[in-house]
Amino acid sequence: MKVNVSCVQMEPVMYHVDENISKMESYIDTVMIEHPETNLIVFPELIASGYECNEEFHALAEVVPYGKSMKRIGAYAKKHGVHVIYGFPEQDSTLTDVLYNSSVFIDDNGNVLGVYRKVHLFGNEKTYFRSGCEYTLIHSSIGKIGMMICYDTSFPEAARTYALRGADLLVISTNWEKPYEADWDLVTRARAMDNIVYIAAANRIGFDTTLGFFGRSKIVGPLGEPIRELNEEKEGYIFAELDYELSLKLKSGYYTIFKDRKPDTYSMVCKKY
Repeated sequence: MKVNVSCVQMEPVMYHVDENISKMESYIDTVMIEHPETNLIVFPELIASGYECNEEFHALAEVVPYGKSMKRIGAYAKKHGVHVIYGFPEQDSTLTDVLYNSSVFIDDNGNVLGVYRKVHLFGNEKTYFRSGCEYTLIHSSIGKIGMMICYDTSFPEAARTYALRGADLLVISTNWEKPYEADWDLVTRARAMDNIVYIAAANRIGFDTTLGFFGRSKIVGPLGEPIRELNEEKEGYIFAELDYELSLKLKSGYYTIFKDRKPDTYSMVCKKY
């Protein structure tokens, strides 16, 4: 199976959800005009709100599937017949004081197919968000898609969990900050190679209150080689065709990582440090 993926690199405006959604809509239009064969468009973490919103996250959070961004981006997804993944602050539908740092998967009919809540919160995020507790594998018409957010990428166990469940593609929405460009390049390539799987990773640019972001969005092949990258600190997008059959061929050929695993020797990995 072949799918065409685009990753958008943009700068949100903190607190201005309508403005951020409008820019996302504009990018969806642009991508689909220039690459109408695109099946999936990926946006960064918390792109609907901005990152350092702190206490304002409560006012900006959305309830799935009724949020403003989901309605508007859903309409654009349906209009263009494309799947979209992006990050937003989520409010629990029952425990209204509980927030999550989440990514939503909207299908090509404009429907919310699934939501992933960031498991590994970083730094100040722990003040405002609750950690997710599961890895959401989306079964879609464009394959089995595993969703991660930013710091999750630093944990090999997260990507491996998806791979063991048969993920065809790992999608990372991130706000990876300066000056950790080298870390970002390493972990994205390593998670692809670890699991012989494609990765599509969208990072933002710009500056919020104390943090700056460098971009370097990338689409990585199953042996860890970058297929497309946007390494300049500017807005834009990248596009690539992915062939899931390549991963299967590699895993049944030289790269027999999954056949050669020895789970009985890995018990230490699951112990609390």
